[in-house]
This record gives sequence, structure tokens and C-alpha cells, in this order.
Amino acid sequence: MLTAKETELEQLERLAYLKDEGPKYHDEWERLRDKLWTNKETDKYKRKKKAVWIFFPNGERQTFKSVNEVRNVLGISDHTINEYIDTDIPIKQRKFKGCYIYSLEEE
Repeated sequence: MLTAKETELEQLERLAYLKDEGPKYHDEWERLRDKLWTNKETDKYKRKKKAVWIFFPNGERQTFKSVNEVRNVLGISDHTINEYIDTDIPIKQRKFKGCYIYSLEEE
């Protein structure tokens, strides 16, 4: 089924057509779709547009409209935000040591 030059994205496209013709390709298409689109890399880009809630060690909380706003206002790097967001692990270094970062669901 998978030729040497066919990428996973091309395979996904081919399976999308085949699954419409018959149900036997649906499970394979769904597995590949989830592999390509439900992973840490794509989640990282989705998070940039979600609201962010930061808990500081002194008990203060602050809400931001997006990860980009957190980066611009507080100066926390994207790498640090992506490493600690939604992990229940506090930031371990520099001036944000002890802060927790959570993404907020859109209402």
C-alpha cells in the first residue's frame, strides 16, 4: 500500500478518498490522521492562540489572551511555556521559578 516515495501525508490523502468508497479503509485513515494531527508539535501551535493562566508563588494569578501575550508582557520564552504548560510542574529557574502555567478552554 505505501510506496517508497509516498509520504504519510500523501497516504492520508489517498486513504481519505478510499474510505469514502468503502468502510474497510476508515480505521487505517483514522489511525494515520490521529498520528499526524494529534501530537505535541501540532498542539504547541494550537496553544499559542489559547488563553493562559499563570499562578505566581506569592498566590497572585494573572490571565493572558494568548501564549504570545505572555511572551511579550512577561518575557517568558516559548520553550519554557511549552515545557511547563498544563503539566502541574512549576517552572524551575530564573525569575519565574515556582510559577505554574495552564491553558484555559475557550468558552
